[in-house]
Amino acid sequence: MSREQAWRGTTSYGYEYLGMLKAAIVLALILSPTPAFGEDLTEEETLRGLGGVMLIVEELHEDAKNIGLSRETLEHDVAEKLEKAGITILSAEERMANVRRPYLYVNCNVVYVESIKLASFSIDVEVHQRVSLASGDMAQGLTWAKTYLGIQGQAKAASKIREVVGGFIDEFIAAAIKRDEKDPAGALGR
Repeated sequence: MSREQAWRGTTSYGYEYLGMLKAAIVLALILSPTPAFGEDLTEEETLRGLGGVMLIVEELHEDAKNIGLSRETLEHDVAEKLEKAGITILSAEERMANVRRPYLYVNCNVVYVESIKLASFSIDVEVHQRVSLASGDMAQGLTWAKTYLGIQGQAKAASKIREVVGGFIDEFIAAAIKRDEKDPAGALGR
């Protein structure tokens, strides 16, 4: 076989090699853990490699005092769960230094009606981080969210809110540290 034949792959061996190479490339593309162009990630997949979050817990409405709930209590509950799970709570400076600029947002709106001793409430727990737009620009975007609406008597309202927020944080933690065949180290690189 001449050099020219070998270079062009004109021998049966050359064609066989090229065929195997093409098959390997196609197989690698099919089995690749990266989504195909234009395919959206699931909420859970957006948490891969997060590495930590800044925690933001919104101030509560005055009515929250009537059921014995404070922003500080919710913030403590959430921070404690994150720390126990090994999830880093980023400062504002650390968040801005992180290319993803991730934050975990907790908002609880409480309306208490004294005459019937009932509290209605809404809870939002969200993860926001930088995302790439189709235009190629970057923007801050909501990538994971849980919402709850409830009504509870005055005596049990605060504990119900804390229970729901805690459940959502547990879901976040489970998704953020999930290990699977696509990401053996888990979202936090452990």
